Amino acid sequence: MNRRELLLTVAADLVAPLVVFYGLRAAGVSAVPALLAGAAIPAARALYVLVRHRRAEWFAVLALVLCVASAATTLVSGDARALLARDGLVTAALGVTLLVTVPTARPALYALGRLAVTEAGHDAGAWDRRWTTSARFRGIWRWLTVWWALGLFADAALRVVTAWTLPLDVVPAVHAVQWFVVLAVLLVGGQVWMRLPRHRELVFS
Repeated sequence: MNRRELLLTVAADLVAPLVVFYGLRAAGVSAVPALLAGAAIPAARALYVLVRHRRAEWFAVLALVLCVASAATTLVSGDARALLARDGLVTAALGVTLLVTVPTARPALYALGRLAVTEAGHDAGAWDRRWTTSARFRGIWRWLTVWWALGLFADAALRVVTAWTLPLDVVPAVHAVQWFVVLAVLLVGGQVWMRLPRHRELVFS
């Protein structure tokens, strides 16, 4: 994902839903319709990704299914907090998916790292050779994938707790800020792990 795509993702999945929610609340709209209107934006983006790539990308499908399911449930129950807790289901599902890849030939963080190397114009062949010959190199990426999965589980738990305990209108903003904090911790922690003396040469040389 390049910088432009990252900015578009942040705008569509984090900023736009907040703007819509708080704008509608300021206009006197009740919480459930305001939340559904905000949630429609990332759902629409997920649908666009599916159509654009003409294939079922698993996380786009997951996000779209969860958005539709939670919207339907909320319309029946009228419970805004259940809709807010849905965000935790998305990050928990992503965490499970990362864990599933750990014992495979391509853990998720290795696949993402290799893609970043390729997109930067470097030859990923050296990484492939290290993956084949170095158990320590494989361990770096497997543990890094576990680290991200655990971080996503913690994020999911916090989202569910805050959805049911904080004032309703505060929760969307808290969830948005929380995601940036979790992402920063995961990124910094991952960089520290990869730059340990015993890992640095294998990853960055």
